[in-house]
Amino acid sequence: MSQHTSSASGGSLGGNPIGIKETITSLLIAFMLAFTFRGFVVEGFQIPTGSMAPTLLGKNLRFQSPTSGYNWTTGPWEYVDRTRTVPAPVQGRDVSVVVNDPMTGAEISAINEKLSSGDRVFVLKYLPWLHHAERWDVVVFKNPGTHQNYIKRLVGLPGEQVLIVDGDIFTREFVEGETAGSGWDAWAQDDWSIARKSERVQRAMLQPIHDSRFAPVVFDPGYRSPWDSSGSGWEGVKEAGVFTYTGSGATGLEWNGVISLSERNAYNQIHPTHDPRYTAGRPSMDPRYNYAAYWAKDLAVSADFRLDSDGVTLSPEIEVRGRAVRAVVETGTGAVRLEMRERTEGSDEDRPWTVVDSAQIGARESGDTVSVELWHMDEALWLFIDGKLVCGGAEKGAYSESPMETVLSATGLTRAELIERSEGYPGDGVSRPGVLADPTIYRGSSVGWSMSGGGFTMHNVRVARDIHYRTMPDIRATRGGHPDFFPTLTGEEYFMCGDNSARSEDSRLWRDGDIYPWVAAEIDDRPGVVHEDLIVGKAFVVYWPSLRWKGSVPVPDVGRVRWIF
Repeated sequence: MSQHTSSASGGSLGGNPIGIKETITSLLIAFMLAFTFRGFVVEGFQIPTGSMAPTLLGKNLRFQSPTSGYNWTTGPWEYVDRTRTVPAPVQGRDVSVVVNDPMTGAEISAINEKLSSGDRVFVLKYLPWLHHAERWDVVVFKNPGTHQNYIKRLVGLPGEQVLIVDGDIFTREFVEGETAGSGWDAWAQDDWSIARKSERVQRAMLQPIHDSRFAPVVFDPGYRSPWDSSGSGWEGVKEAGVFTYTGSGATGLEWNGVISLSERNAYNQIHPTHDPRYTAGRPSMDPRYNYAAYWAKDLAVSADFRLDSDGVTLSPEIEVRGRAVRAVVETGTGAVRLEMRERTEGSDEDRPWTVVDSAQIGARESGDTVSVELWHMDEALWLFIDGKLVCGGAEKGAYSESPMETVLSATGLTRAELIERSEGYPGDGVSRPGVLADPTIYRGSSVGWSMSGGGFTMHNVRVARDIHYRTMPDIRATRGGHPDFFPTLTGEEYFMCGDNSARSEDSRLWRDGDIYPWVAAEIDDRPGVVHEDLIVGKAFVVYWPSLRWKGSVPVPDVGRVRWIF
């Protein structure tokens, strides 16, 4: 009996003091490991706002167009406070939410829409012995002005000077006593380099402008395709998502401007005065909600072809700021090349094409398929065939301009004209927006396709853009966006920008004197920079995407679990 009782007592948690000790010890170790892991390795955060949209989503409204099936998000429309910092949990109570399908322009209205929470991300802490912060990382840091957690993309590294020129980031190493800190002459020096991205990062940062897959499902007489075709023999261009050419002569597609090739962001449809097309190159209608849009400089065009003839030649084309670039894909021989036409006076016939890079791929016959994708990104040309880089890239396809040369080519002005215009424009670029914040001075962009040799069918005809880091018109001066107002980073400072550049409060716009007192006294008192001691780590995965509402039920959007690049 005593042996049986002893055995029973040994199996009882309450009757064995040794079991209690072991359990408490295990729990303590588990909690210590968890807190250590959270404090020094990985920590979870929730995205509060849309400053990184659509890469990462803050609180948002999700829409799906019944016309095209396209799915996208916008920021909140209604707030419960006058400072517009606390969104109402239900949107469309006081005013109907009215948005436009970014692909077709079709209007969609909604009332009493529940606001979705932001993406949740895991952040890997920067450990000196393991890894360090790199350009284009998406990082969480303590905002120097509020000491709250912010998430942005790292664009400027310690010891650099940083410029924002026509949407791109330029940098150079700063040498004390040798490197100029301001002035138009500083921008004209040849030691600047444009900050180019790897292919993986660039693909993660591409923003859709149009995709033929999202043409109206049912023919809509009010729909107008952004493409115009040349020559006879085309079907589907005006009303469908698949384009077929049955002719045999030279032909092509030309972008007609129905959708502006601008740095617009569909997420920013957040007020009744919003412009559904964010037309590029004109002033803002309402600077509070309707930011003037700049022409996009860095563009990508792509399409999938089914060849209905032998010997078809396919040629995507991009023209930006007066410079034309194209790819020539001779499917019959497998010869491909990248070409560029520089800006010169005279007609196009007087402007010769220069071969940038060439390659040989396998020949294609009638019945075969081929995917063609051309990029003009960060002053480099990229050509992908069937998803593989075959010509150009960050090295072979690159050309080089100084920041001054980029400004002059973007505007079409001479240096003397630019400086004269700068002196007459309201704003010095330091305390108020300067001349480079005027979207009307920039030259436009266009895209198109040229083909010859026979028939084909086009699927998935797409146009996308890179993130455009903008100078901010109608607000305050943009740090980095004027020759008299760009930062020089010390050996411990970084420069941060949001992917939703039109609505991101970041290093470009932080004000002088707004630094948190403790940060100013103990870490860094310089505005517009983030000291390394304020950086938490790199966001590397969205582990719990923003919820989707099905009626009154929140549904995890598991299809959007993804790595962050």
